[in-house]
Order: sequence, then structure tokens, then C-alpha cells
Amino acid sequence: MVKAAAKRADIKNLAPHDLRRTCARLCHLAGGELEQIQFLLGHASVQTTERYLGCKQKLSQAVNDNLGLEDT
Repeated sequence: MVKAAAKRADIKNLAPHDLRRTCARLCHLAGGELEQIQFLLGHASVQTTERYLGCKQKLSQAVNDNLGLEDT
């Protein structure tokens, strides 16, 4: 079905897995957490999801650093 639709749209070399990867990357860009995307994709390991997305968690940048709270 995907290949037939790609052919009608004149898109070359599109496979179903490309759509899965695109969905995952769009979810990540929209702020989805790696664990959420891992669940969506059915990966047993978050490291697999990181490789899939071409990213790694930024453990040196804690999420709580972005809360906007200043030391008082």
C-alpha cells in the first residue's frame, strides 16, 4: 500500500519503515519523551530508540534546569 501511494505521488524509494521512522522523529521534535516513543515503537530498550532517532539523551542537561526557577 505504501509503495503504491509513493508511486502515485512520484516518491522514489519509500518503504513502510520510512513512515515509522518519520513518525518517531516528528514525535521527538514535538517534545515526546524517549520513553514514550520507545513504547510507541515497541522497543525493549531505550537505547534502540536512541539509535533509531539518531539521538542520545542529554543527561548533562537535567530537565529540571528548564523550570525557570532561579536561586534566591
